[in-house]
Amino acid sequence: MPRHLLCVLFVLLVGCAREASVDQKFVDLFVELRVIDMTYGKDSPMGRLVRQDALKAAGYTREKFLAKTDDILNDERQWVPFQKAVNARLDSLLAPPPETAVNADTSAAKKPPVNVSPSRKVMPQMPAHKGGVR
Repeated sequence: MPRHLLCVLFVLLVGCAREASVDQKFVDLFVELRVIDMTYGKDSPMGRLVRQDALKAAGYTREKFLAKTDDILNDERQWVPFQKAVNARLDSLLAPPPETAVNADTSAAKKPPVNVSPSRKVMPQMPAHKGGVR
């Protein structure tokens, strides 16, 4: 009997320690609002209008958004996966677009070779004071 109780407790602990699932639409909205804040500033009228449009498009009011954000911040099981999802979303926005092998081959073929000619001709064997540099 004690073994069964220990197994049940172990399963419950492992199950409770699991990270909560993340609402990707909310993550996208969170990142979008942060980008809007960085672009327009927190106090600009245009930024306020753009934020309101983003919230409305996602189906949130300002109060509902702040309440959900507070819920996430106050629950470690939600906060850690949420923060990981936000970081992943930011990384995807900041990463350069992947270049395919076909595009890489054609872009290299289109660029003319760079010819660098020195402004002065250097004679390799002669020291500069004997005319090596002209």
